[in-house]
Amino acid sequence: MGFEKFGRFGYVSQTKINPLLSYLEKGQIAATKCKKCGRTYFPPRADCLDDRHSGIEWVVLDGKSNLVTFTKVFFAPPAFQPETPYLLGLAELSNGLRVFAPISASVDEKQLKPGTELNLKVAKGARDNLFYWLE
Repeated sequence: MGFEKFGRFGYVSQTKINPLLSYLEKGQIAATKCKKCGRTYFPPRADCLDDRHSGIEWVVLDGKSNLVTFTKVFFAPPAFQPETPYLLGLAELSNGLRVFAPISASVDEKQLKPGTELNLKVAKGARDNLFYWLE
């Protein structure tokens, strides 16, 4: 199992992302929580920004969220051009974290407005790559 299963490009080392992949493969969205101060991060981080502590634990998120705002993307980096146009949303999870993620094409754009209830879920791409989106 390697980083190639998550999205398109590697932004963190494979050893730090492997636990996230395990959760995604089980259909779960996971965040990291600092064992020292309790701050929770999504997307997951290996080190806490507040106290530079590297002791973290993984916590599963329920995915329930409310849309804060969204936009339609017409111009994207080369790897994402085939999907344009697509919707990109900022949503606040039930625990207060905010996540920036694509919005599923199954969601009717005309029904979207701030406060719309969405769920952050695991999705599988054309090449069996895993990612998360709002639906």
